[in-house]
Amino acid sequence: MSRCRNHETIDMRRWLPAWAGAPRLDPVLLVLLMLIIGFGLLVLYSASGQDMAMVERQAIRIGFGLIVMLIISQVPPRIIRRWTPWLYGLGITMLFATWGLGVGRGAQRWLDLGLFRFQPSELMKLAVPMMVAWYLHPKVLPPAWKAVGI
Repeated sequence: MSRCRNHETIDMRRWLPAWAGAPRLDPVLLVLLMLIIGFGLLVLYSASGQDMAMVERQAIRIGFGLIVMLIISQVPPRIIRRWTPWLYGLGITMLFATWGLGVGRGAQRWLDLGLFRFQPSELMKLAVPMMVAWYLHPKVLPPAWKAVGI
């Protein structure tokens, strides 16, 4: 919000489309993330024998990941909470599917989804903490051992 000359408060968000808004990102966390990314690319450059092609490919992947992060950061938490059990169920289903359908250079932990191969454990790295947060959301914090179920 900003003020006009006559000291009226103007909500600039009303001039933006409904989907647009201020990014929901913590600036300190974003700066620290960029420093880690920069250091990682520097280490990759050094470890690859100064192979810029490898660093560029990794930078493209990182850029794609940052775009996905920006998009997901705009999703309201209530929607994420609503979809969490479904994401967890999908991950569990995909883990069971690797027993019969898994492929990949002798390893049975990958699913061939046509356009790409996918490792369900990567989905579960996101789904498990989200499911724990979903479970503990309505509980009193910090949770007692009894509330956690232990």
